[in-house]
Amino acid sequence: MPDGLKVYAVWIAASLLSFWMKPFDFPDINAAVAAPVQDLAFWSKVAVWEPVLAALNIALTTLVLHWMREGWLPLKTAAATLWSAFPLILTISLTRSAIGKPLFSLLFLLWAVPGALVARRIPRAQWRHVTSFLLGINAVAIVLLLPQAAAAVLRSEVLYKASLVLTVVWLLACGGVGLKSLTKTSLPRAVLAFLFANLALNVALMAAYQLGWLPLEVLKVLVYV
Repeated sequence: MPDGLKVYAVWIAASLLSFWMKPFDFPDINAAVAAPVQDLAFWSKVAVWEPVLAALNIALTTLVLHWMREGWLPLKTAAATLWSAFPLILTISLTRSAIGKPLFSLLFLLWAVPGALVARRIPRAQWRHVTSFLLGINAVAIVLLLPQAAAAVLRSEVLYKASLVLTVVWLLACGGVGLKSLTKTSLPRAVLAFLFANLALNVALMAAYQLGWLPLEVLKVLVYV
């Protein structure tokens, strides 16, 4: 665990430094219109959310992985897809004024109930192992920052987008293989669990923004980082 925390700390420092140095209007030239003042207050807001983001990632990955370990894979996949997509459905409903914020908040809390029930059945050792692994896998992400930084310096949109795709694919592969070995499950189940957890994490961030908990400028940084 301590080594994983060190890797995570280096990752946060490196990723935030990379984002700070990257031109705000790259690769989206229209983003400069809404560019925030990147002062100490702005980066403090981002820093406050980073541990929350890491904790959510660990919790969601552990929960979905435990859910996907056994049972009929198509049924488990369908249930995990629905559970991961539910916050997105709520967010779309809120933005289209189909539901109000009070109902949105209530349904969002109800969405977390199945996760809480599954969490009670997960051994503490599994929580520790998955936590250490997910913190340590940031070492891979640190290396993958290099092509993104090169693309930003060269202002190559194609290279930048390709590096983002490479990052997602490589982390998904490393995460799947690592979780497979860690939990003694099949590779498809491990990869799907890692994928669904990350999808749910990003959708949960969008929901937090819609509830007014997360400023838009901070959301942009967290989604990239």
